[in-house]
Amino acid sequence: MKHKKVPGVPNQIKGSCHDTETKVTYPNAEDLEKNFKIAKNRLFDINNWSNHTSGIPVKFTLCDQEGTAVERDPQIGDYVKILLHDKPNPQKRDYIWVRIDMIDQSNPNSLMLQMRPSTLPGNQFGGNIMHFNSSGSTSTFIVSKGNNYAKAAVYGRNEKANMNTDFLSAIKNWLTMLGARFGFQKIPWKAFTEMLLNNE
Repeated sequence: MKHKKVPGVPNQIKGSCHDTETKVTYPNAEDLEKNFKIAKNRLFDINNWSNHTSGIPVKFTLCDQEGTAVERDPQIGDYVKILLHDKPNPQKRDYIWVRIDMIDQSNPNSLMLQMRPSTLPGNQFGGNIMHFNSSGSTSTFIVSKGNNYAKAAVYGRNEKANMNTDFLSAIKNWLTMLGARFGFQKIPWKAFTEMLLNNE
């Protein structure tokens, strides 16, 4: 699959990839700045990602390095736990987990957030990856602006099934990745990028 080369996004080496983008143009600089600021705030408001649109039937929760849910802006080293299906009283192992390994706010015209599949919090150096993708996979989220537009994007790179787990989980992860290759993404990132720029 052909992919874009985007500064800050890892090179695609092996596995699947995707470029999911939404771009909105604005009639004047005031509207552009207002909506760019809203989009940046929404990107950092991870706990409310699912609340802005009915198109994402997934629950995201920002957690600190111990795995405790927090209400604040994300930081490098934080985790995000993701519940793909409703389940009463979910436990740590019912979630898939990613770790935030990069946040870049150095450019006033863009905001970048990068995550990769992880072990459970506190097990950075041991344990199984708690995700259907392997640890080499990344998801990079970018909100940016140009002269008359704002853009929200998610770039997935090096997406391979996580086989570092028990047999049944490995088979499930492989089937999930196979479905993703044919467009059946577990997390509908197009709805997510549209949500970031929705000014209604």
